[in-house]
Amino acid sequence: MTSLKIYQLSKQFENKKAVSDVSFSVQDGECLALIGPNGAGKTTLINMLVQILKPDQGSILLDGEKMSGAREKIGFLPQYPAFYGYMTAVETLRFMGRLSKMSGKELEMRIDEVLQQVGLSEEGKKRVSGFSGGMRQRLGIAQAILHKPKLLVLDEPVSALDPIGRREVITLIEELKKETTILFSTHILQDAEEICDHITMMSRGEIVLDKPLSEIKKEASTSVFEVEFACFPEQWFEEIRKSDRWIRTERIGTICRFEAKNRHIDGEWLFNEAGNAGLEIQRFENIHESLEQIFMKKVSE
Repeated sequence: MTSLKIYQLSKQFENKKAVSDVSFSVQDGECLALIGPNGAGKTTLINMLVQILKPDQGSILLDGEKMSGAREKIGFLPQYPAFYGYMTAVETLRFMGRLSKMSGKELEMRIDEVLQQVGLSEEGKKRVSGFSGGMRQRLGIAQAILHKPKLLVLDEPVSALDPIGRREVITLIEELKKETTILFSTHILQDAEEICDHITMMSRGEIVLDKPLSEIKKEASTSVFEVEFACFPEQWFEEIRKSDRWIRTERIGTICRFEAKNRHIDGEWLFNEAGNAGLEIQRFENIHESLEQIFMKKVSE
């Protein structure tokens, strides 16, 4: 079981408190997104987590151990991974493996495994200086998982990539979450929503939201319902909209939208009415606030 617990963590630089009394946890097998705008304190927190920075106060425990005794359990990809351009991908991983006290046949076998896992098997003997941004990030992930860490920490892994490179890395992270616990920071909310099980949101050095994504989405349900038809039922719509159940109604092409006074009761009534009328319904949806809308509310509070 791999669990990470961060408790009352703080870090100050001169007169600015970059991280202020932050507490949260990452459960075994979970993929947690640490999200927030630039300057929210995400990278400072991660640098304390991987022991690049020392916290002013607070504690970090991995499987109940202090981080000083659990360093070998962590794989880390910084926001801007640095490699020696004259080295090949294999030479880079061999160098990194030796730093992690790996050697011999075990290391060579593991290099082959991770290059295949990140989709760089054919580029293993090519110099890193010729790699694209997406290839460099995948090599960075390869070095981070080389020693089979229990926790993988990724700092803004796709923020500097073009759409193709971004998709390559997102797909890779989705595969990695099946076998290891992951914490990654990002300000790209679409990525967090696509990949993660849990969202921890930072603003101005503090945690402003810390919940499972499923719970956030459940709480983000609005009172708006959309019904899309194969052929728009004009007469049915005009009858239904006369009900005093709605705050407002509107039609957009073959879609009708209803904002209910009571989300649970009126939504169920609308669903039943549409079904009883024998109409060809293509979609019936309770609209949710997007993660971006939730984010904007939280950071402006």
